[in-house]
Amino acid sequence: MKRRQFVKAGAAGAALLLTGSVAQAGGKKKAGAKAGKINTLVNKNNPTTLEKKHVPLVEAPRSVKKGEWFQVKVKVGFMIEHPSKPDHWIDRVELQTDGKKVSEIVNVAGGATSPNACFTIRLQKPGDVKLEAVADCNIHGTWLGEPVHVKVV
Repeated sequence: MKRRQFVKAGAAGAALLLTGSVAQAGGKKKAGAKAGKINTLVNKNNPTTLEKKHVPLVEAPRSVKKGEWFQVKVKVGFMIEHPSKPDHWIDRVELQTDGKKVSEIVNVAGGATSPNACFTIRLQKPGDVKLEAVADCNIHGTWLGEPVHVKVV
């Protein structure tokens, strides 16, 4: 390959990465992932191995004071921690309050990043707030965890 072709190919690859056009390493297609499909826990009493490793678990206090900061932890893999390998990892964890995204972390590479996340948030309205987590696996698609309710006083 001539130097000019090599430079052009490298620039094109960098442009794809910067624009987010490459979704996962190695060009692998997300198994079972369809446009807009969100996977959930089907049977709490008999989860599949895939569900055990991919459904995110939200850990938060049952009650918080209005306007005060508190921590919300998200473990990806509610029964078995999701692996973090160079070819298989959690590339995004999102936290939602009442169905609206409030924060997210993005992992650009596996093997060096934990599949778990910790968010520090505050809630301003008194009442019951539903917290949910969404996790994206670079191979197995998007997963939504069971909701956790927090009372804001």
